[in-house]
Amino acid sequence: MDLHVVWDMALILALDQGTTSSRALLVNEAGDIVASAQQEFKQHFPQQGWVEHDANEIWKSQKTVAEQALRDAGVNPTDVAAIGVTNQRETTVVWDRKTGEPLSHAIVWQDRRTAPLCQELKDKALEPLFQKKTGLLLDPYFSGTKLKWILDNVPEARIRAEKGELAFGTVDSWLVWKLTDGNTHITDVTNASRTLLCNIHTGEWDPELMQLLDIPEALMPQIVPSSGVVGETSLFGGTIPIAGIAGDQQAALFGQGCHTAGQGKVTYGTGAFILLHTGTDAVASKNRLLTTCACTLDGSLQYALEGSVFNAGTVIQWLRFIERRGHYCEPPLFFASIHARKSSREKRTKRPIFIEGRPPSFARDQSVRSLIPSNLAV
Repeated sequence: MDLHVVWDMALILALDQGTTSSRALLVNEAGDIVASAQQEFKQHFPQQGWVEHDANEIWKSQKTVAEQALRDAGVNPTDVAAIGVTNQRETTVVWDRKTGEPLSHAIVWQDRRTAPLCQELKDKALEPLFQKKTGLLLDPYFSGTKLKWILDNVPEARIRAEKGELAFGTVDSWLVWKLTDGNTHITDVTNASRTLLCNIHTGEWDPELMQLLDIPEALMPQIVPSSGVVGETSLFGGTIPIAGIAGDQQAALFGQGCHTAGQGKVTYGTGAFILLHTGTDAVASKNRLLTTCACTLDGSLQYALEGSVFNAGTVIQWLRFIERRGHYCEPPLFFASIHARKSSREKRTKRPIFIEGRPPSFARDQSVRSLIPSNLAV
């Protein structure tokens, strides 16, 4: 590709912040990828069922790959028309408004530590209320109970939150805060709809749900449309507007061309996700699928039904880990976790299944053939 021809077109810098890596792509008006960069970052597992990220490492990796993509393409920031952000959803970050430093590690969407709290809310027969307002089930997957856990367990977090000293956000909020040097605290409606705190029918934070989870209003970002300028960054040597935000699965729905009701997509990344666009109707599932905001279009909220599986790409990562260790018979064989079937009626506290004591003949090829179909079957 002749980059000089590409440069005659306006460029979009897409920031794709995922669960295991951060990526940046420069895309022109024709949809051609001019340059891209990717960087993995560390996963933290402090206890069984807990998954954490260092929010500063997320930011550093995202900034690094953005700079690398610009450098590899040889373009100036003035050649970039806008920045778009897509991100791992539900992962919960709380930071100091004054210093911009995270209060603790981010709690990742895969983390299961709040399962007891979710069960407690279910025992109080509150799940129908949450489902009616948010389209979600009471599950540790979502941000609301993670945020409550941080407020209840990190020293002085709740006191400082009530004083307005702290900010909460999913990863999109965190990135925009850092990109704008702390001048913009927002989230888009697709990410807000994954928190258990947003009424998806109004597109606003719900006071009743926030009270049930004991979340101070002062923590919360402003909810904005998926498309539109929300701020500017000068971190790359010139001023670039930030003009689009969407959670990764909603962004994939749009990117796969599913712009109208009845269209759907299945994508595989860290997890696997199927979304069906339902237009302006927030369709309630009879089978415990999720109802979620798909985007805002012409000022109106658009919705989707979603089914999701925790382990897809993570299974391949595990195989890669075993490959590097150089043997296949001693470690237990990992099958896709039961709790990955998030539309299932099984208890969400269940752990991944391990098959112990495999015979020596159960070697590398059999492991791969067992893992991949079991993962796809979920």
